[in-house]
Amino acid sequence: MQSVLSLFRLGIEGLLLNPLAYRDQRDSPDGLRRGFALVAIIGLLVGIATLIGDLGEYMAQPSATVVATTIHDGLYAMPWFAQVSSLDAHFPAQFDRIFAQVTQVVYAMNGGGLIGSLVGVITTPLMMVVSWLFFGTIAHLMARFLGGQATFHQTLASTALANSVYFLSIIQIVPFAQVAGTLLLGLVAGYMAIREAHGLPPWRTFWATLLGPVILALIVIALACVVFALALGTLNSAVQGGIS
Repeated sequence: MQSVLSLFRLGIEGLLLNPLAYRDQRDSPDGLRRGFALVAIIGLLVGIATLIGDLGEYMAQPSATVVATTIHDGLYAMPWFAQVSSLDAHFPAQFDRIFAQVTQVVYAMNGGGLIGSLVGVITTPLMMVVSWLFFGTIAHLMARFLGGQATFHQTLASTALANSVYFLSIIQIVPFAQVAGTLLLGLVAGYMAIREAHGLPPWRTFWATLLGPVILALIVIALACVVFALALGTLNSAVQGGIS
């Protein structure tokens, strides 16, 4: 229990951007172990908070099926629908088929709902650990290239503490609540971690901190483009199949 409490205190100091906490983490012989435990615990708490918040949202929101049915019936009641149906007797059946296919695509793009949140209890800490290792590795290589002196162990230990800013994301336990600014605060904390670990001048610390997030953002944008293209192709196939 004492160990967990000490991790929480360390995390709060990291959240408050206390330079002494980052130096202590850098110089601690078990800094890497503490860093891994801290990142994993934060990820687990955020995943659980998100699940509870999504459960509250699910209970407060109308059923997706009810929403789809309301939209479907509303389209049926529009004057243009009656006009087109009078010209083509097969149009209502074609419309229903296309609407069902489009609805399935929208459901898929909208995520897994509570199932996705439940899976997120496991994937959130895993993704946070992977993100920490990715950012820490890129930042370490860049910092060393720019003249930094810290070891890989010290860099990872310090950058792990930068993840303390995601304690703020636990606010998502409240349904519909969101927290803004964690990305920017995370970059500031990452800057603090690299500066205290490597002792670099401000601009060199800035570039060492920024490279990892830029690479990660480019990867996310590329994946988003691929997913959008696949979804657009599926939607187009559904429409073409319904028309034919």
